[in-house]
Amino acid sequence: MRLRTCLFPCLGLLAACGSPDESFIGELTAPVVYGDDDRREVFDHPSDDLRRVAQESIVALIRASSIAPLPSGDYGLRTFTLKDSQGLCDDEPFGNQPVAASCSGVLIADDLVLTAGHCISQQLPCEEFKYVFNYHLDAPNQLAFIRDEDVYSCARVALESDSPANDLTPDFAIIELDRPVEGDHTPVTIRPATAFQEGEPISMIGFGSGLPAKIDSGAAVADPRVDRGDFFVVNLDAFQGHSGSATFDAESRLAGILLGGRVPDYVTEPSEGCARANVFDDSLAGEIVHNIAPIVAALCDEELVSDEMCAPDACDGSPCGVPSVPSPGGVGGTVSSDTSGCSAVTNVPRSTFGWAMLLLAFAVLRVRRTSV
Repeated sequence: MRLRTCLFPCLGLLAACGSPDESFIGELTAPVVYGDDDRREVFDHPSDDLRRVAQESIVALIRASSIAPLPSGDYGLRTFTLKDSQGLCDDEPFGNQPVAASCSGVLIADDLVLTAGHCISQQLPCEEFKYVFNYHLDAPNQLAFIRDEDVYSCARVALESDSPANDLTPDFAIIELDRPVEGDHTPVTIRPATAFQEGEPISMIGFGSGLPAKIDSGAAVADPRVDRGDFFVVNLDAFQGHSGSATFDAESRLAGILLGGRVPDYVTEPSEGCARANVFDDSLAGEIVHNIAPIVAALCDEELVSDEMCAPDACDGSPCGVPSVPSPGGVGGTVSSDTSGCSAVTNVPRSTFGWAMLLLAFAVLRVRRTSV
C-alpha cells in the first residue's frame, strides 16, 4: 500500500512514514471495540444523512502546530501515522492514516462548536487548536482536501461547564469561532429532549485515535438513565480523540457528545510484539455520552443561541433542552459564561471519572477522559 505525503511547505516531496515533519494530503493507503468493529469511512457509509452530517457539521480539534497552508491553497497535516504512534500490527485497520485530531466537535450554530469540556484546559486553551471541517476520506485511500473555508480559530470559550471530580457531567465547552462558517457547513439538527430507551440505536461521528472521521452506526443504548437525563451508556467503538464526538439517534439528530469509556484503547500481543485494538463484548457497554438536552438548556439560559432553538416546541414540537436531575448527594457542577477570551479557561482535564459514584450494572471501570 502506498502513501502520498509532502513535507512542509513543498508539495511532492516524500517523507518516511512516521516522521512528525510529514504532511498528509490527498492520497492515502490503507482500536476500544465492542464486538465487531463498526467504524466506517465517511464516503463508504450507507446513510446519506450521516454522510452529509459528517461532511457539513463535524469538526476536528487539531493543534495549530499540526496543520498549515500549502502553496497549492490547501492545508497539510504534520503528524505521525496511527501504526507508528501506537506500534500497531501490520494488519490493524487504519494503520497508515494520519493521527491529527486531539478531540472531536460538532457545529451547533453558525459560529458555535460543541465539544467535551475536558478537551479545553489552561494547559491547552482553545487558541491552541484549529477547528477543522473536512478531515475525512472522500474516496478509497483519498483524504478530502482541507481549504480555507474548512479551518477556523477560537474567538473565545462562550460557555464551559465542569463537574465535581466525582461526577461525570456536566462536561462540555462551547467554542465561539473567529467567524461564521463558510461554504457548505451547516449546524446539526438537535434531538427533542425526550428520554432514551434501552436498545435504542446510536451512531457516532468523530476522530478516534486522531484519525480522519469515522462513522460508527453499530451501537445501542445500554443504560438510558431516564430518571436523570444527564448521560447515557452505550457500546460505541470509541478511542482517545473521540471525546466530544457527536452521537446521533435513528433520525440522525444530535443526541449528545461522547465523554469517555473503557481503557486501554490498544493492547500489545506478547506473541506478536505489536498492538491491536482492545475488544470487549457488546454486553459490557461502558462508553459515556453526555445528553444534549441539559447542554441546550444551559445555552438557552445564557442566551447564546437563537430563540428558535429555545422555544418550547423548537424540536419537532417538543423542547430541545431540559436541565438534568442532579445525582443524589451531588451538587452537579457549575456553569460559567466567559467573555474575556480563550486564556480565561479554567477547566483542567482529569484522567479518570469518579466511577465509585456510579450505580451501573457493570464492573468498576477505568475511564478515558483525555485528549490524544
